[in-house]
Amino acid sequence: MSNKNHCWIIFWGVMLSLFLLSGAVFAASGKFSIVGMGTTPDLMTIRAVQCVKQADIVILSEEWDKAAWKDLIAGKEAWFLGHTSQMFYGIDPQKLKKQAVKEKALRMARYRQEIIDKIKDAVAKGKNVASLQWGDPMIYGITYFLEMLPKDIPSEIIPGVGAFQAASAAVKMSPPYGWDTSSVILTMADWAGRADTNEKLMETQTSMIFYTMHLNYPLLFEQLKRHYPQDTPVAIVNHAGDRERQKVIASTVGRFLDEVKYQELPEEEHMLLVGKFLKVGQARKEGLTGSKYIEERHGKVSGEEK
Repeated sequence: MSNKNHCWIIFWGVMLSLFLLSGAVFAASGKFSIVGMGTTPDLMTIRAVQCVKQADIVILSEEWDKAAWKDLIAGKEAWFLGHTSQMFYGIDPQKLKKQAVKEKALRMARYRQEIIDKIKDAVAKGKNVASLQWGDPMIYGITYFLEMLPKDIPSEIIPGVGAFQAASAAVKMSPPYGWDTSSVILTMADWAGRADTNEKLMETQTSMIFYTMHLNYPLLFEQLKRHYPQDTPVAIVNHAGDRERQKVIASTVGRFLDEVKYQELPEEEHMLLVGKFLKVGQARKEGLTGSKYIEERHGKVSGEEK
C-alpha cells in the first residue's frame, strides 16, 4: 500500500471517528424543564404530564410533593430544592459587612451553584431533568435556574394553572372587569426594599389579587380602607382549584376583620381577591361603547342591521 493511500485511510478514519463522536454527544444531550403542575394534581396540563413522564430526575420543593404526584414520579430520582434557595440571590456576598451574614450568603450561593452543576452534568449525560412546581412557575415560582445555566442547554418552561386563575374561577368572576378599570394587580405582603408597596398600588382602586404568604391582615385592611370604599367586595378562596376542599368566603373591605376568622385560614393555601369585579361581573361603566374597535373588529351585533 502506498504512503498516499495509507494517509487517506488514516484521514477518513479520523473523520469517521469525529462524526460518530459528535453524533453520540448530540444523542446524549438531555433537557431541563420547569413544569407548572397546577394548584391540584387534576389540573395538570397534558404537556406537563408528558414532560414529567419523560423525566429521569425530578426536582421537588417539599417531601410531601412525592405523595401528591406519586403516580407520575414513582421510581424517578428526586432532588429537593425549596424557596429558601432564593435567599441572597442577586446580592454580592462580598459587599455584605456583617461576617455572619456574608457567610450565610456564600453558603446559599454555593448551594445554588451545586444544583446548577448537577443539572448541567445530568443533561450532558442525556438525562431529562424537570423542576416540578405547584401552580404556575411564572408567578412567584423558582426560575433562576435558567438565569444560571448555560444558554445552550436545552430547556423549556411549561406553564400551569396557577392560584390566580383557579381563584378567579372559584368566584366565577373575571378580575379584569372592574366596572371602570381594566387591570389586575397581582401582589403579596410588602417586603423591605420594595418600591411598589401595596398602599401605592391601592391608589389605582383597581382589582387586586393577593398571594397571602406572610400577609398581615389587620395592617392590609387598614390600608385598604384608606383607598377603597367600605362596601368594596372581597373574597377569600381556600385551596383554589381543589374540588373537594375549595371554599369561598365573601365579605367587604369594611366588614372583613370583624366577620372573617383570618387567623384560621390555611397557611399559604388561600388567596385574597379585592375589587368591584366581584359584584359587577363583566358589566362596564360605559358598556364598551367608548370605542369603535369592537364593531370594527368583530362586526355588528347579530340582527342589528334588521
